[in-house]
Amino acid sequence: MEEATICTTWNAGGMSLDQRFAIIRSIGLESIDKDDVRRLLGKKVAPVCYVWCDPSPSVHIAQGIMMVINVRKMVKAGCKVKILIADWFARMQHKFDGDLTKIRTLGLYMIEIWKAVGLDLNGVEFIWLSDEINSHSDEYWALVMDIFRNNTLRTIIRCCGIEDRFMLNRSIIGSYDPKNVTASKLFTPCVHSACILLQKADIWLLSMDHEEDLHDKLIRQYCKGMKHEYRPIILSHNKLPNLKEHPEYGKNGDPAWAIFMEDREANLSDKLSRAFCPPKVAGGNPCLEYIKYIVFPWFGYFEVPRNEENGGSRMFQNMGELITDYEGGVLDAAEVRLALTEALSKILKPVRDHFANNCEAKDLEYEAMWCMSYY
Repeated sequence: MEEATICTTWNAGGMSLDQRFAIIRSIGLESIDKDDVRRLLGKKVAPVCYVWCDPSPSVHIAQGIMMVINVRKMVKAGCKVKILIADWFARMQHKFDGDLTKIRTLGLYMIEIWKAVGLDLNGVEFIWLSDEINSHSDEYWALVMDIFRNNTLRTIIRCCGIEDRFMLNRSIIGSYDPKNVTASKLFTPCVHSACILLQKADIWLLSMDHEEDLHDKLIRQYCKGMKHEYRPIILSHNKLPNLKEHPEYGKNGDPAWAIFMEDREANLSDKLSRAFCPPKVAGGNPCLEYIKYIVFPWFGYFEVPRNEENGGSRMFQNMGELITDYEGGVLDAAEVRLALTEALSKILKPVRDHFANNCEAKDLEYEAMWCMSYY
């Protein structure tokens, strides 16, 4: 399949600075760069925003849906969005045997998923990290070396999260040995930071992942200390929680920890029927978090089908209404799980239909599944 790069010029559509700023802020967590965001929007009509994307063996719904929601917001706010497919980074970490062909196939598969979901391809540009590094190798490796020279080994270890993971896993699992950490793990923060700085972007949209947050701190520290000309604003969007009650165990081979774009209706129903959803408790409830960050932004409402004897179906317009009814016992966990299953099924149906009915998409899915089978 041909790798097309598509880009158009966007503007803010006549919106005020406050309106554009509100859209950017709605993407996720409070940013310590919020004043910088406002100044940037006041200075630039079309800031350049990059989105980091790791080719993955299975596409998490956060990659497939939340990313599309956030990209749409960035475009609406007037940004020129560039999605960076980190194929070279995956190769460096020896994912899929370090085979760049397999990794690129998965990158193309993810692009096809975004197309099926409804991402407006006229509003984004797809960039392959391997192409960027090959085209700017002198600049890139000089930047990597400079970041290395201006940081101590202790700083790099801290940015890898190795000490934190050791303490966490020693208390829970007891099998994590920091002596087995490879040198490439120590290399990762510097090459990741250099990849981000190389693009000279105005904004980087990253998930609120512990490791990415540590790399973010390394970038800030480096730019401040070296007076780097292109210090990007880092926006961190919310991260979907683990669907299991104990997230420490959820990712250890149990696919029920999350919803993936490949999940069929039976898988979706099974996962959500077993998801942690404590009665009358909204805080830390993963099902409500999925509703907040996926369903409401996608539909603008959340519908709970109910029998007439139970008061009939209820249409919620915001999370406040939903939380009030849930914590008050008006809605029970089973109703929420069922309604969430139906909502996500509607969102994922166009993806299932696209790969079932489009021959090129079906072939690409087969190639991606073949690559995954060797992962």
